[in-house]
Amino acid sequence: MRQHRFFYGWIIVAVSCINLAVIFGLWYSFSVFFVAIIEEFQWSRAATSGVFSCFIMVHSFSAILVGSALDRFGPRRVIPAAVCLVAAGLVASSRIQELWQLYFWYGMVTAAGVCAVGFIAHSMILPRWFERKRGLAIGIATAGIGVGMQIFVPAAQYLIELYGWRSAYLLMAATILLTLFPLNLFLQRNGPEEIGDVPDGWGSRSIDNVTAATEPESEERINRDTEAGRHPNALTLRGALRTRSFWFLTGSFFFMSLAIQGTLIHQVASVTDKGFAPVQAAFFFGMAGIFGSAGKIIFGWLSDRIGREPAFALGMSCAATGVISLLLLQEGLGFLLYAYGVLFGLGYGSIAPIMPARAADLFLGPHFGKIFGMIAIAGGTGGAFGVLLSGKIFDITNNYTIAFLVAIVAIILSIVLFIRASSAGPGKSPGQTGR
Repeated sequence: MRQHRFFYGWIIVAVSCINLAVIFGLWYSFSVFFVAIIEEFQWSRAATSGVFSCFIMVHSFSAILVGSALDRFGPRRVIPAAVCLVAAGLVASSRIQELWQLYFWYGMVTAAGVCAVGFIAHSMILPRWFERKRGLAIGIATAGIGVGMQIFVPAAQYLIELYGWRSAYLLMAATILLTLFPLNLFLQRNGPEEIGDVPDGWGSRSIDNVTAATEPESEERINRDTEAGRHPNALTLRGALRTRSFWFLTGSFFFMSLAIQGTLIHQVASVTDKGFAPVQAAFFFGMAGIFGSAGKIIFGWLSDRIGREPAFALGMSCAATGVISLLLLQEGLGFLLYAYGVLFGLGYGSIAPIMPARAADLFLGPHFGKIFGMIAIAGGTGGAFGVLLSGKIFDITNNYTIAFLVAIVAIILSIVLFIRASSAGPGKSPGQTGR
């Protein structure tokens, strides 16, 4: 008889949390490298922020390949290889002399590696381990993103001031390689089936525990415990593309990413433009990261309790209020930085657990990697466009007022589309026949 035992899925959550902390520490540290690189080369903000737009686009369009690789080879092989690619891209980025070199090494090579270690990859990995506590598990894992922001962004600013941005990139490359490579090589697993387990663990399934003691290892039972067996009616990628829920969710991800990335990457520059010190700006960036971590756990748990739609609407309302705080910021109103750090952080944090959890609610199955990869492309496209648009608006108007107003409108659109995605549902679409 199977004995109640610790569910290895929580080890995967811990590994995922560390992966995301380190890789998103790198992701969001670009906001401080952005300022240092502009000071050295005197490139325009639009041209330099275009590097990160390229990063987001390559990161997102790599999602289909990453999803296919994860479906075929599993994260235990894919993630360590991707870690090496990220480290190589950072080392090369530290040696650049021309803008095109930064576009290639950071915007393309590093981005491709980050895709297989970051949010997109873990949005495909974690739902396979959890069903009943999916929102909470993803929330705990993605809380690492905020921790990484809090640790790496101020640390990157400190290293840049102490050693210069080139040496700072080398130190980050070493940190990523020495932590994430062995961690995933030894602790990562390809899915619960690999270790003879099921989502949420056998201990959560009293009926299965009894059945396991008496039922022989028949072909029927083995099939039931595989992903295809648990989701016999799961949509293929082609079938998902025919559903309204897919396109509503894709649109929501696009506008959400446009708003969030367009704000995050330019927030340090916008704060320093208003007379605040770079270290102070980096501190509040880190503060947003800490509250982002709290938001991921809170909203992940909340989405399991009250539903994805109200939790997402509440989280995005917090994010919009944070953007308004940044919009109204000026000397003498420094308290608005605290409002921004708390509210934007909580709102930003709500995205990471809710968006992939909703996608998994609708589309989880053997083809989920490819399906979520397609959704992620829309998110990346929106994020890249948002970063580039904010930089272009600044170059034209010499401030970020219009850019932040655009972000607020995009957040509202994201909420509306997310609710429509949930109400449509795959079963209500003409695409049923694509199953």
